[in-house]
Amino acid sequence: MSEDISKYTDYRDFLKDRYKDAKLKKVTFSLQYCATQLQVSKTFVKFVFDKKRHFTFGTLPLVWDLFKLTPREQIQLTFLFCHTVAEDVALKSHFKAVLNGIENNLIQVE
Repeated sequence: MSEDISKYTDYRDFLKDRYKDAKLKKVTFSLQYCATQLQVSKTFVKFVFDKKRHFTFGTLPLVWDLFKLTPREQIQLTFLFCHTVAEDVALKSHFKAVLNGIENNLIQVE
């Protein structure tokens, strides 16, 4: 993986970078391809990458498959998603604590 997910504070930045990397490797990896795989519109994917919208919890497993995330990345992305969309300060703090625990190997991911 070219990017370390732990350096991101917003899951959308991570996904946008993964998209750019995938596009460089395969020209046919497009917004339309992503939209088809994620069962959403191309415009919606663009809005997510532009930080105007969020994916849903139900879309996350499709995102994992689309970007071929490892099990560790799947969990990190899920908690980063929760951290990003949470509006409550205490919730944000809890999600960040879990992310830090994973990053520092205090929480083991199988």
